Amino acid sequence: MRNPRFTVFSVLLACLSIVLVGCGDQDDPSARGGPDALDPGLLPNGHHATYVVTGVTDKGVPRDLVKGSEIRLRLDGDRLIVTAGCNTMSGTFRLEGTRMTVTDLATTEMGCAAPLMAQDTWVAGLFDKPVQFTTGKDAALISGVVVLALADRASVSPDKPLVGTEWVLDGIVSGESASSVPEGLKASFRITEAGEALVDDSCNSGSGPAAVDGDRIVWGDRSTTLVACIGRGQEEVQDAIHEVLRGATTYSIEERSLTVTRGDRALTFRAVERPKAD
Repeated sequence: MRNPRFTVFSVLLACLSIVLVGCGDQDDPSARGGPDALDPGLLPNGHHATYVVTGVTDKGVPRDLVKGSEIRLRLDGDRLIVTAGCNTMSGTFRLEGTRMTVTDLATTEMGCAAPLMAQDTWVAGLFDKPVQFTTGKDAALISGVVVLALADRASVSPDKPLVGTEWVLDGIVSGESASSVPEGLKASFRITEAGEALVDDSCNSGSGPAAVDGDRIVWGDRSTTLVACIGRGQEEVQDAIHEVLRGATTYSIEERSLTVTRGDRALTFRAVERPKAD
């Protein structure tokens, strides 16, 4: 026959165990879920997303950023890249639920105005301890008494459309070497809604068909002016335009930057605003 007191003691012990487990879950932030328990909406596109800080409060009081600056957080794999107006900071991050721990945060050492340098230092210090990181409607990064309101980069600064935008050349890539466009030279192109490419190689201009399909542009033959131009870098720019912007190419756009690639050569462009017609 069972001892009644032993039975009561066993029930009490089981209840106490349940209470302790419940308390442990509440006290340990990491117990709310490891990396495999992440909210599917926490990181759009997996661990590849860019966020722009849209507001800052410190102890509930709004804190202004240096005029003309912004803070961005980019998650790339297990790397966190942070910019705050001057240098670029990067480190390894780990997510457990909404708890983010950043380690080995390193920074470039570019010299900037004192207010921007101070802002860099302040932002870096936010990651000295684990922070809370969430996205969604009320996206935020919380470090102690500091709250950074976040917005997905695409909603704050969406990618420019390929078609209809004027793209001005700002870089030439050949294999592993890259060069900028010499000062004073302006090469550009624009693809119209009708599928016509208007191309200026910094000396001559022309037009021809261009078919856009997904991340591909297929350039047709172009008619062009035949002006002879001589100047520093002129030939290099003209050759690059005519070598890359022909036949089948691929392209990618991020905000106002465009890269067009053909084989081991690529051209980088920036979007410019076209004057509005009167």
